[in-house]
Amino acid sequence: MSGIKRNRQYRPYLLWYIQRCVKGVRGAAVSVYARDVCGVDKRCAHALRRLMMSLVEEGLATQRRRGVYLIEKRVAEEVLTALKQWT
Repeated sequence: MSGIKRNRQYRPYLLWYIQRCVKGVRGAAVSVYARDVCGVDKRCAHALRRLMMSLVEEGLATQRRRGVYLIEKRVAEEVLTALKQWT
């Protein structure tokens, strides 16, 4: 979690995206696409990758392929609280 402090400005985008997908998408998992969260902003995409890889290390998410991460809905609340606590 060394780069989390520098990427603080992009966290609200990720939090909003996950909250929106958990409530509005059917199925057992939420897929987080870097291009949907960040568009073409490479700094945002890199920050998102660092945040999501730290979630993968903790076992809260899985990496499907480059730029695509899966979060199971049953652990979505844990993911949201973990992202809010990282400062």
